[in-house]
Amino acid sequence: MAKNAIAPEQIRKEPLFHKKLNRTPVNTESIFAMTPETDHKVIGTFVNIETPGLSQPFTLKLYKHQEPFREVLSDNQRVTIPFSVARWINEEFCREEHSYIQDEKGQPLKTGKKIPRGKFLIEQHLDK
Repeated sequence: MAKNAIAPEQIRKEPLFHKKLNRTPVNTESIFAMTPETDHKVIGTFVNIETPGLSQPFTLKLYKHQEPFREVLSDNQRVTIPFSVARWINEEFCREEHSYIQDEKGQPLKTGKKIPRGKFLIEQHLDK
């Protein structure tokens, strides 16, 4: 090396990792904020609104550490399922109604109306 040359410093940087995002739910009463300690079994009847008389398959895992729920529920069948799954059926098991109405620019308007596909009528909460 020459006398007046600057010696390069060895710069060591930590490898780039994606930082873990804060995944704590804002709404603590949410289905997705439940834990195995707050979830319990319920007895009730599944009612298929979309296609009465037919069965509906469900495969759900709503929160961390939940056992995957895989079951085919028939219309008017009395079953024992987790409370989180019953709430999901009642709150989230729906389809959106689409609209063909357009605004002045010709863009379709969203109605945002949710139509339920099924309901779970809770008859009894079982203790843990």
